[in-house]
Amino acid sequence: MAATNDEEILEGFLCPICKADLKSATQLTSHFESLHQEEQDVLKSLKDIFGKAKKVILNADDTQLKETFDRALKNSQEYYPYEEQTIGVSRSCTDYFKAVRSARLERYATETNKLLIRLDKLVCNMPSEPNQRKQHEQEVVPWLDGTSVKLCPNCAKAFTLTRRKHHCRLCGSIQCHDCSVFLDLNVARTIVDPSAPQTSQEHEVNEKNGLRLCEHCYKLIELRKQVQENRNAKTALMTAYEQMRSLMDQAKPAVAMYEKMCQSLFDGETTYNLSDVNAMRGRIGKLAEGIDLLSKQITSFPAEPNTRQAKVQEHIRQAAAIYIKEQLLSLRKLPTEAQIEEVRRERYERAQKQIQLERERVETEREWRSEVESSGSRVSGPDHDDDNPLLEQMNIIRAYIKEARKELRFEEVAILEANLKELKKEYQLQMLSYKS
Repeated sequence: MAATNDEEILEGFLCPICKADLKSATQLTSHFESLHQEEQDVLKSLKDIFGKAKKVILNADDTQLKETFDRALKNSQEYYPYEEQTIGVSRSCTDYFKAVRSARLERYATETNKLLIRLDKLVCNMPSEPNQRKQHEQEVVPWLDGTSVKLCPNCAKAFTLTRRKHHCRLCGSIQCHDCSVFLDLNVARTIVDPSAPQTSQEHEVNEKNGLRLCEHCYKLIELRKQVQENRNAKTALMTAYEQMRSLMDQAKPAVAMYEKMCQSLFDGETTYNLSDVNAMRGRIGKLAEGIDLLSKQITSFPAEPNTRQAKVQEHIRQAAAIYIKEQLLSLRKLPTEAQIEEVRRERYERAQKQIQLERERVETEREWRSEVESSGSRVSGPDHDDDNPLLEQMNIIRAYIKEARKELRFEEVAILEANLKELKKEYQLQMLSYKS
């Protein structure tokens, strides 16, 4: 601190020569060393002062401080002794609290219901033209006469030519434009009718696409909207349960398809092969694993013991375990490659016998025709089988079957295989007719 005259007093880390405030001891020392090198005695005295102050601050006696603190604590206990108080007469205020809360909630509920009824009347059949819309709003909610109102009830600012009076569309009270709040008409329709489609478009809400409300009515409507959203919001338990049910719905047709594919292999059909059935079995195994994980997740959600929620979670877990055990893990055992080859060989032999019988029947009919007809021409077959359209269609269907089998679309594979069999049968009949 330094005094330049009788009126002004300077404070801070001041240079004793030029009276400049350097803000800190380090900057003051650097300033003095660079600009006032000739004043070595003053510089040395400054360093001594700062060194002593630093030593006092950093090397304070901790033991002495502790003794001082303990002495002060002991003195405070002597002057303010601690007395243990015994519990005296007590009474419960729960009934009084519930009565006050019920009355207040009933008042808010009644007021909110009135506002919702008015809001429903406002948004239904609202005219598009401004004049007709204003008349419609005044018919639903009578507006207060503002001739005697000179100040805004909310901000206490006087109404002027630039600060006009505005009415709340739900209660009819008066406020200025700055104290008004606009409620989006789409949001208002959603509050009145929760089943109405919601629009996610973000736009500025103004007098054209919104309702002018006072802050009190707007807060009540917003509270009602939050209650609706919380009521319709799905909990984590509900979301996990819906995912588990979705996996169960996917597993049901998968199991049916697996049984159909297994039966096809046991019958010796060539519609599916063993790798297809193994792929379907692996898919069912993944679905079972997902159902098991979700059921465990549902059980792990926090719940009080012996409550309804805890029992529901446990029952969901048990039902999922039973479903996995009885429906997904009890699948029919697949045949071996040797068994499949044996069944197909027997099926092929039966088919060859049937073809031989068909040929004999065609030969018999040809001989009978040759005996009846005295003369006739015989239709000759094509010179090249590659030009046969049936063969082209069969090759195309084989390519479709390969692609569908790769993407595990086994229902489509079954349909294509059936079409291929029909084409093969028609081709065989065609060849027999050519030979005859």
